[in-house]
Formats: sequence, C-alpha cells, structure tokens
Amino acid sequence: MANKLNWEKDGVYWKYSGDVSGEEIIKACTSIYGDPRFDSLDYKVVDFTKASSINMTDEQVAKVAFQDLAAELSNPSIKSAIIMTAAVELAEKFASFFTDSNWEVKIFSDVDTANEWLGREAA
Repeated sequence: MANKLNWEKDGVYWKYSGDVSGEEIIKACTSIYGDPRFDSLDYKVVDFTKASSINMTDEQVAKVAFQDLAAELSNPSIKSAIIMTAAVELAEKFASFFTDSNWEVKIFSDVDTANEWLGREAA
C-alpha cells in the first residue's frame, strides 16, 4: 500500500494505491485530524482510483465515520470527495453516516468530476 498525502491551500488530498487495509485508512484519518491545519480545511479528497483492493470490516468503516463525525466538531464545513471505481459499496456505507451531518460527502468515479464539485483546481 502507498498512501500519498498532500496538504493544499484549502484542503487535503490523499491517494491510495496497491492493497489498502482499514487500519491504514484509520491511521491516515488520525494523522489528518491531529494536525493543526485541519481546522481551516474546506475539503478532503480521498482517491482510491489506484487501489487494487480495499480490505475494511464494517467496524472499520464505522470507526472512520465516527472519527470524521468527531472531527466535524472542530471544522463543521468540510466537503469530502471519495473517488473510487471499485468497492463503491464501502464508500456508500461510509457516506450513510453523514445524512444528519454538516459535512457533505459524495462518491465520484473520477477526479475531474470531484474537483468540479469541490471547486478545486487540478493539481
């Protein structure tokens, strides 16, 4: 697994490749939410288009969602784009936790459409 994290002016972009585990995703979220720059972010982009597999249990999906919901207390206005072409059911489970949230979470199949929704310029 490779996890590439880029802090941008208004957001954070992280890209996964290879075989991705739920623990790796949890650790990535923990590192972002523990960073002082998190409080001023407008968006998050989580790009799984180069991941060959995503191995997460339902409990791990819930844990990441609850991390995000807790992080919402310090930054209530984030737009979160999840980009993936496989394992979309995992992303849909995750997004279902945000029906009563201030955060907007959407699933995309390509980076360009996600960037357009976010108002983010391509890197």
